Amino acid sequence: MKVDPVALHAGSAEMFNAAGEAAVGFVGHEDALAGAAPGWVGSSQLALAELAARWELRHDHHQLLVGGLGSHVAEAMVGYVTNEDDSARALRSVRE
Repeated sequence: MKVDPVALHAGSAEMFNAAGEAAVGFVGHEDALAGAAPGWVGSSQLALAELAARWELRHDHHQLLVGGLGSHVAEAMVGYVTNEDDSARALRSVRE
């Protein structure tokens, strides 16, 4: 199997960057909803608050999943590089 550690590292970094960008975007949406909330009254205001709470939970869960995926990719890269280094060292020791 051929693995490109540089590509794995870049992919992991992109996942973490995307999660960060999504978090910044979500904060902007939260601020916009908070600014709009006073214009809503009664059951509409309650529905808006409930929707915002659901979105926040989904966003948090998504962030957790993307962050976990980024971590797994980074761990795979480290494991692959470590395995390659160990294998190369073992081959050198056999030749000596």
